[in-house]
Amino acid sequence: MSESLLPQPAGVQALQTPVPARLDSAQLFAGQREVVILHQGEAYRLRITRQDKLILTK
Repeated sequence: MSESLLPQPAGVQALQTPVPARLDSAQLFAGQREVVILHQGEAYRLRITRQDKLILTK
């Protein structure tokens, strides 16, 4: 995903949004096919399918 900044009219400042953290899936999974993510007291499973897609389930 690449974003380009468009020129702004004089006197208008561009809004800056924080850049989201990027995690490498190989580091996140550490050789496993599934990880459990805890979010607000709930457990979510993130797994790699046979087709190498990611599936997140509650």
